Amino acid sequence: MIRFRVGSIPVEVHAIHLAISALIAWGFIDYKGPSAWPTQVLSNVNHPLRTPTLIAVVLGWMALVSFSVLVHELGHAFAARSFGAKPSIQLVGLGGLTRAEGAEHLEWWQDLLFTLAGPAAGLALGVFAGLVALVGGPVLPDWARYFASGIAFANLFWTALNLLPISTLDGGRITTVLLTRMLGRPGFMVAQVVALGMAALLLMASIATQQIFVAALVALMVMRTFANIGAYQRGELPTGFAAHPLTTVIERAETLYRENKLTEAGLIASGVIEAADTPPLLRSRAHVLLGWISLKESSGRRALDHFSQVQGLQVPPHALAAGFSLVGDETRAIPLWAQAAQSGDEALLHEFAGALIRGEREKEARALPGVRMARAFSMAERVHYVRQDFTRAAQAAEAAFHEEPHASLAYTAACDWAQANRPDEALRLLTLAAQNGYRNAAEARTDPDLKSLRGKPEFDGWLASLGHSTQP
Repeated sequence: MIRFRVGSIPVEVHAIHLAISALIAWGFIDYKGPSAWPTQVLSNVNHPLRTPTLIAVVLGWMALVSFSVLVHELGHAFAARSFGAKPSIQLVGLGGLTRAEGAEHLEWWQDLLFTLAGPAAGLALGVFAGLVALVGGPVLPDWARYFASGIAFANLFWTALNLLPISTLDGGRITTVLLTRMLGRPGFMVAQVVALGMAALLLMASIATQQIFVAALVALMVMRTFANIGAYQRGELPTGFAAHPLTTVIERAETLYRENKLTEAGLIASGVIEAADTPPLLRSRAHVLLGWISLKESSGRRALDHFSQVQGLQVPPHALAAGFSLVGDETRAIPLWAQAAQSGDEALLHEFAGALIRGEREKEARALPGVRMARAFSMAERVHYVRQDFTRAAQAAEAAFHEEPHASLAYTAACDWAQANRPDEALRLLTLAAQNGYRNAAEARTDPDLKSLRGKPEFDGWLASLGHSTQP
């Protein structure tokens, strides 16, 4: 891969592009320009300069093909930058691709100009090269006239082809933008029908004229059109203002979830699932959201049920892992936690370690690079607590305290022992909490986890020893 910049715009040239440009260059060997060169040389198999001329023609056309594609993509890129987006260019396969961060927020007319800028740049290059070949003909060397006329022909031909209303071409994008602007979401399907009709005409013409390369190219475009139709039926396309009406509904639910308004988010997501005309993709997004809400509400079984109904989207491994851990299936949870921990996220690493501890694989948890065992035991405690296995929760919390003797860890262990109806153990850990600095008598006096200790003289005595401080 070759990387460079045009001003502030990063450009990547992939090896596959160079390979395909070499094939295209080979196809131009038979191109006869306005000069005798290189036809006279190449047509004579005994000419002493035939081999170097052949190499020069192929390398020259490779450079011109790549340069023409780059100019086309720079047209897109400069337009995107003028609208506030951050463009980057890739030369890959037969052509190029301009990605523009922020382009998804463009107005329809900006999108239209962004798309038109590529063909306009190619057209300008073709016209300029044609004028050079025409006006400078008498004084230009034969090789310069040859390549100038060739680049003019190639760019003018490609500009005309690229403006046809066929999927993957800029003309297809322009048709889609205009029709969705006029007709809304159904306009996208109309654009695909137009694309299929035009592709059929072009395919017949290319077969009739024995243009096999063009026929193969059109066949690939037809495949892309059918893929677009499938994406439309699933609710994936189009995006932006012409997206499926339920797209904004599920986006609203996702926003509410991020604001921790779980009840409202859940009601909206459930409505999306129940709607008769919900596309599969949006229904899956709703199931993913309801799965996350279920995890927040500590319902692993309900979360897994929602995740199992997701199609066409990937459920994050840590979401599935959390579901399996909540239902007590650490055998299936542990490999998923391991996969999630590969991201390098410290929280996921300790969730993985906590799952290993719950799975009675503490030795493996200790061997994990970068793990803090106190935090790992705390992760194990939290899931045991949610599953109401208070004895094992207390044991994990106490193990965390022995790793790092903090007052809060001892207090957590005391609450778990109290929930397990083990008052002696609870009071022992409360004493350890006080010895390590716990002083929040107000919290302990009203904590529902310590409800079973209320009224016991030992607990009242422990509270009295804390005084009236509210500091932990």
